[in-house]
Amino acid sequence: MQVGTVTTGEPGSAAQVTNSGTNRDAVLNFVIPKGDTGTGAQSPEIMNAYSTPSAPVTSGNALIFDRNAVTYGTAISHTPDTAPFTISQPGFYDVSFNGSLVPVRGSAFPLELLLYLEQNGTVVPGATASQTFQSDTASINISFSEVIQVTSTPTVLRIVAQGANFLYSDVSLTIYRIGTAS
Repeated sequence: MQVGTVTTGEPGSAAQVTNSGTNRDAVLNFVIPKGDTGTGAQSPEIMNAYSTPSAPVTSGNALIFDRNAVTYGTAISHTPDTAPFTISQPGFYDVSFNGSLVPVRGSAFPLELLLYLEQNGTVVPGATASQTFQSDTASINISFSEVIQVTSTPTVLRIVAQGANFLYSDVSLTIYRIGTAS
């Protein structure tokens, strides 16, 4: 048995194998249809920023992220020592936050705290974390993760505090572009 010709068929046509030789000395000819043109792999777009020292925040204000850890691509940007993250390409994004909170000394208890993701000044449903403290010796780790859709750019994201004054530390925000809307 030998391989004869191998040719490209029309897209969507059936693959074919024919014998141009004999039953004893087969020469197989192949027709393989052309495949669809792919779109190529999407390059990752990611931004991770963090802040490790303890910092105060008052109700209604956004958390400050003092350092950028990982930045890849151009869809997401953040300036160190600021609160806003800017998205410059439409699509779907996974946004994940985590950090530690403690009440400031002298707070009145019970003390209710809320952190939420804000997209262009609007609270993102599901992207919130809350805690009720009973004393100023308590500490809590909180987190949330939510997929958001960005339809117009630039879009600004911030993590905003609500409820009372408190200290935050070891915070991290990761934004990852997961795809486009078709």
